[in-house]
Order: sequence, then C-alpha cells, then structure tokens
Amino acid sequence: MRAFYSVVPVGFALLAACTGKPTGDSQDSAPPLSLGDTSDCNTHAPVITSGSISNGGKQTFDNGEYPTVGITMDVSDDDGDLDVIGMSVWFDTVVDGTVDRSADPPFGTGGYQFENALPCAKFTASLTLKPAVTTGLLDYNTVYEFAIEAEDHHAVMSTPYIVSGVTPNSDGTDGTAS
Repeated sequence: MRAFYSVVPVGFALLAACTGKPTGDSQDSAPPLSLGDTSDCNTHAPVITSGSISNGGKQTFDNGEYPTVGITMDVSDDDGDLDVIGMSVWFDTVVDGTVDRSADPPFGTGGYQFENALPCAKFTASLTLKPAVTTGLLDYNTVYEFAIEAEDHHAVMSTPYIVSGVTPNSDGTDGTAS
C-alpha cells in the first residue's frame, strides 16, 4: 500500500504565516537539499528542539479521505540554513526509547522550501508531516514510537528525536490506546 501524507509548514512567532513548497514539484521548485550554496552556513547540524505526535485530523488524498497522525518537529540550526529542510520518520510499536532506522524511512518530506526565507538567515523552523492512518503502515488507535530526523539545506542531518503517541480512531477521533 502507498504511504499517503501531507506536509504542513508551521513556524515560530513571525513565521507562523509562512508558506512554502515541496522540492521537485515544478521548474521553480526549491533547491535540492544536497546542492546548497557554498557559503559558510553549512557547518552545523540541525537540532530538533521538540517533537510531538497528535491527531492530524482528516485529510483528503487522491484516493479518499483518511484520518492522519500529525508528526511535528521544531528545529534550530546555528548556521541558519533551514530555508530548505527535510524530515524523515521511522516508527515501531515497542516504546523503549529506540527505533530501528536501518531501512529507508517510511515517511519523509524530501526538501521543503519556506517562501521568503533567505539562505543562511533561517535559524528556526517547524514542520508537521501528516501520514494517513489506513491500516496499511499505521493502524488505528495504536501506540507507536517515532524517530524523527531533520535535514538542512546542505544535507546535514540531525540526531534522531524519539517521541511516542497514539494514532486516531478510524472515524478520526482521538485514539485512546495506552
């Protein structure tokens, strides 16, 4: 089954109204993560300062409407190259503080460019990924542990951030599993 998800940019303070676009969606798409400029803002790894799991609400996808789980990361980067970021997410059902990341991530954003963000000038960002809960990869009303990694404009990865949460019920209401 295909993994369906949507990406929602959210920001801090003044950046709350920020919009952006995924890379690769048109000729004027965001620069690829690995092809950032050669300036000196490519030396620090991004740091996920917080992460959370929530009910992402029902979202419409190409093949229907599904409940989603909102996977949010708040990121800082001392060199300011969060004008383009990526997010990778792995998960498992064992809440033990570790998630196997040896395979490709089942969910991710690739590159996401924040509009009006200048290179070397965006030091914080927040991004929410909303994968569909369809009893394919994620089951309804189930506790999962997620490993989230951020990737900055220069393809520098953060250390994983581990967080657990419950997926919504099939009707979109909050799950209650524990």
